[in-house]
Amino acid sequence: MSEQTDLENLDLLTGHFHEGCKLNCIQKLGLEEEHFIVHDDTGHSVTYYEPGGVEEILGELAGRFPRTETSEGHLIGCANNDYAISLEPAAQLEISIAPRESISCIMKIYRSFRAVTDEVLSKRGLHLVNIGYQPEDRVNDLPLIPKKRYEYMDRYFQLVDTRGRNMMRGTASTQISVDYCSEPDFVRKMRCAYLIMPAIRLLTDNAPVFEGKPSSGRLIRTRIWEHVDADRCGIVPGLFDDSFGFESYARYIWQVPVIFLPTPEGPVYTGRKRVCDLFADSVMTKDDVEHVLSMVFPDVRLKHYVEIRGADAMPEKYIAAYLALIKGIFFHSSATLAILDEFRRVREADLIEADHALMRDGFDANIYGVPADKFIDRLFVLARHGLDDGELALLDPFRELVRTKKTLAYSGFYDKRRTS
Repeated sequence: MSEQTDLENLDLLTGHFHEGCKLNCIQKLGLEEEHFIVHDDTGHSVTYYEPGGVEEILGELAGRFPRTETSEGHLIGCANNDYAISLEPAAQLEISIAPRESISCIMKIYRSFRAVTDEVLSKRGLHLVNIGYQPEDRVNDLPLIPKKRYEYMDRYFQLVDTRGRNMMRGTASTQISVDYCSEPDFVRKMRCAYLIMPAIRLLTDNAPVFEGKPSSGRLIRTRIWEHVDADRCGIVPGLFDDSFGFESYARYIWQVPVIFLPTPEGPVYTGRKRVCDLFADSVMTKDDVEHVLSMVFPDVRLKHYVEIRGADAMPEKYIAAYLALIKGIFFHSSATLAILDEFRRVREADLIEADHALMRDGFDANIYGVPADKFIDRLFVLARHGLDDGELALLDPFRELVRTKKTLAYSGFYDKRRTS
């Protein structure tokens, strides 16, 4: 391995993160929301290839969008200037909304997407469901969409742990991205996002069904992600080290098995070969950098923004509540600094312990020694200074969950069709 090439590539990765700094510090939120397309009469998910399936649905939607995306000759997405529609591995439908400063603007775009999509689906006897896990189907019954990326990931995850197939085919999430203005700002936001992650998981716990049956546990997506691939999921190594920063994240990326590499001739499966193995004698291109960054799935991910990945998919008013919580905490430095100060003794093991306590006891658990409801109430207090007039009320659906100590999974909002 060439030490010079090694250092040059690490510099490229670190430089990529520096380029992501928003020097004007005008912060924005990005939203990604995943949905299941299901049949009205059975609740089963619509697959990509079935007659009247997702490929045909995208074909009808594409006529309303200026840009489309194909894979292996098949349509897999479309986009306009406000948002992009894409597919997750088992044809879960995702909307990615371009970053905006205003929550009301983000939700207006989301409602516009729903109006267009719901119209196309309703005449086919279909609708969208916002929950964290497949409402009726078992993952082994669901085919992948025509995308080599997912074929290779599916193959790889079956070698390293037990729940990769559940993650890819079974789950749906809500992801919010926040801008960072400098390296220290990134570190504060990354650590803060991890510190509040157990609370996020509890507030957005929304998987009332698992493998076709009513779920008997809490935080189903968290349980699944714990058994996907330890090399690329969970907590970024060294998160609480004094030296943590862009270079730390670059070195984390450098050691991850990349699974596959795009080439001019098409994707090539690389299995357990790490990024450092594949680029031992060559300098990474911009496309290489973006690819390897997309192949890690920690709870909080760094690209040109900080991506907070722990929330389940959920209905519209809870999406707005989640946006308000994230904006309130991350757009006002006093909130992040308060959280970092109050929980400065928390380490990686404490994050895992909090998750496990919530899986076991829900709102009756503690988060870092604080009762879960009190911990979340404290987040609401800290968030208020970062919210504009009218945005504070967006938190009310979350407040009600805390008041009743019920998560979405057990609140009855989603009444699953019962079968024997």
